[in-house]
Amino acid sequence: MLMQFKYPIVAVVLCAAAVSCNTSPHAKEARERARRAAQEVLATNEADTLTMQNSVLDAKAAQSEYALVGDSAAVKAFDEEFQKVIKEKNPQLAERMFVKKK
Repeated sequence: MLMQFKYPIVAVVLCAAAVSCNTSPHAKEARERARRAAQEVLATNEADTLTMQNSVLDAKAAQSEYALVGDSAAVKAFDEEFQKVIKEKNPQLAERMFVKKK
């Protein structure tokens, strides 16, 4: 009798483990798009605030495409990569753009 429940239990455990890994079919693409978006922001003259604002909005629009399809792992991957590139290339800009978590 116990053997009957063994396979469904194993299947449920494996499914739960797969979901908890936060894997995403779009995560790699999201990181690549985030790098390109960050480079566009970095290429913008900081004194030109309208162009800077537009490039940041373009980046958020690209990120939101993953949210619209319900891929929160890709949204997170985009955000992390975008911030990482900005922080590496221009730490002063990153300090102004990103709120530090306490």
